[in-house]
Amino acid sequence: MFDQIVGHKQNKEFLARFLNREERPHALLFYGPEGIGKCLLAKEFARAFLCLGSPEGEKPCNQCESCRLLNFETGNFAHPDYLYFDPMTDEEQEKKKTKIISVSQIRNLIKQSAFGPTLSKQKICIVNEADTMNTEAANSLLKLLEEPPDKWFFILVASSVSRLLPTILSRVIQVRFTPLSVQETKKALLTKDIPEAEADLLAHLSDGSLGQALRFREERIMDYRNAALKFVAEFPMQAPMTYLLNEDYFSDVIPSSGGNEQLQRFVTMTVLLLRDLLFVKSGLSNQIFNIDALPQLQAIAKKWNERRIHQASEAAQEAAAAAVRRANTKSVLDNVTFKINACCEGRL
Repeated sequence: MFDQIVGHKQNKEFLARFLNREERPHALLFYGPEGIGKCLLAKEFARAFLCLGSPEGEKPCNQCESCRLLNFETGNFAHPDYLYFDPMTDEEQEKKKTKIISVSQIRNLIKQSAFGPTLSKQKICIVNEADTMNTEAANSLLKLLEEPPDKWFFILVASSVSRLLPTILSRVIQVRFTPLSVQETKKALLTKDIPEAEADLLAHLSDGSLGQALRFREERIMDYRNAALKFVAEFPMQAPMTYLLNEDYFSDVIPSSGGNEQLQRFVTMTVLLLRDLLFVKSGLSNQIFNIDALPQLQAIAKKWNERRIHQASEAAQEAAAAAVRRANTKSVLDNVTFKINACCEGRL
C-alpha cells in the first residue's frame, strides 16, 4: 500500500493498519521537514480512506466511483467527501505576501462540517501547512477538534509542531516524518526522467527533501555547479585580474546587473566542490557529492595539498556569508578569486 510514495516505510505500515481499525481517533497530525512527502502521503491516504472497494482488497482500489472522483494523477478532485485547504495570502498580510491558513478558511470548514458524507462512509479533510494558522484560526479549529462532527476525519500537515497550539496537539495522533535518504531521494528524482548525474547531486544537496531537490533543479543548480567547477579548475591563476575582467565568464549564471541569489548559489557550489576536493585528496572519493565530476576533481587535486584546500574552503565560506549579507556581487567575486588563488599558491 502507498507504494508510489518514496520512503516512510514505518509510517505507511502504520497507516495501512490504521485503515483496518474498527475504532479510530478523529484526527492525525503529519509533521516533519518541508518537502519530504507528508502531504503526498496524506492525499494518498485520503484516497484509501474514501475507497469503496472490497474491505479485503487493496486500497485504494483505483476502480470504484470514489477512486475515480479522487485521482491526483488525472487531476480529478471532484469527490464530494474530500476537502483540502492550503495556505492563502491573507488580506492583512498582502504587502508581505505571507500565506497562512486563515480564520475564514476554518470558518468555511466549520460550515461544511454540518453535512455528512454523500458517497463514502466518512468525509475527510486535509489542512496542509496547518502550522501557518494564526491564533484566531487555530482556536476555531480547536473547537472543531474538541467536538468533532460525526463521520468526519481530519489530517493536519505541518513542518513545525512548536507553532501549533498545545491544545490542538492533545487532540490528534502525531505521526512523525523524517527526511528521505539520499538513495530514496535519488530514486524519486529518476522517476521524473532527471539524468542520473544531476539526480545524484540534487539528492545530496537537498537534505532528504524531494521538494527542495526539485526547487534546486528549477533554479538550474547544475549550471551553477558546472560554472563553479570550471572556476575551481582555473587555480592557480597566473593573472587573476585578467580572468576577472572577462565579463563573459560569470554572465551565464550571474547577471551583470547584480544577481545576489545567483551569487549565493554559485559560491555555495564552490564551497561544496572544495569540500569534495578535500575528500578526494584524502582518499575518500566515495564521500563526495559531485560523483560525476570525480575525474575533474582528481585532476584538480594534484595541484593542491590538504592545508591549501582547507584555506580555500574557508575563503569560499566567507564569500558565501558575504553573499547572504547581500554584499556587492563584483566585490565578492573579486575577493574570493584573489583569496583562493593566494591559498593555492601558498601565500596565505
